[in-house]
Amino acid sequence: MEPATPPARDVAVRAARAAGAIARQGFLLPRTITAKGDNDIVTEIDEAAEETIVSLLHAHFPADGILAEERGLSAGPSPYRWIIDPLDGTHNYAAQLPFWCVSIARYNITTGQVELGVVVDPLHDECFVAERGRGAWLNEQRIAVAPVAELRQSIVACDIGYIQELSRRMLYAAVEVQPQVRRLRILGSAVLAMAYVACGRIDAFFHLHLQPWDLAAAWLLIEEAGGTCSTWAGRPTQLDDREIVAGPPALQRALTDKLAPLHGAGPA
Repeated sequence: MEPATPPARDVAVRAARAAGAIARQGFLLPRTITAKGDNDIVTEIDEAAEETIVSLLHAHFPADGILAEERGLSAGPSPYRWIIDPLDGTHNYAAQLPFWCVSIARYNITTGQVELGVVVDPLHDECFVAERGRGAWLNEQRIAVAPVAELRQSIVACDIGYIQELSRRMLYAAVEVQPQVRRLRILGSAVLAMAYVACGRIDAFFHLHLQPWDLAAAWLLIEEAGGTCSTWAGRPTQLDDREIVAGPPALQRALTDKLAPLHGAGPA
């Protein structure tokens, strides 16, 4: 008799923790840093962590497709696709700043929904998990977005990104938003910032240019924790969107109202 396939959640958590262990072991060691485009980098740890994740997922779900940051897309015959960021916050990691994480999501191509999201922060021993319709969890404890509705009371995070034109627009938006909120924070890992929204440490998050591997797991975490996600124009988030505004529903709407006029704006 063939052994039963373990639940996708268990395999994803195992894969994320294995990749996180590789990254943690190399965190304070010298590493090779390679440019992969204007103002963006990759380390050998990104590649080793991604290989570990893909190997584990394929061992249990060989028919599923893979979309990973470093290797790109490989399709499979099943309706499922794993979306992988082996090390979100690579610049932080390379500079030995302790804000980075591993992100894995399982996406149903047929329904257009993320069904499972796992984010592991190995330095702080934190594992965030969300399953569609089953809630969001941090180290086996149920989590929820913060009960904050007013911008003036909120801690809001954003990120600047590495594309110069978008970075200028993000900085302009941040300058406009900052006086409206209690505090503004930039962590350097969009995935970790959104996981913090899901557990209520940060109240809301916004960005103009995310990739699917930045968005997938964190998007599900926030929604299963009771939050909402949209574009800057207020349309519900889809996986192929690049922009996001995320947070508790009332606060998210208020922040979206502030950001919508800024979408195409920027410094002269």
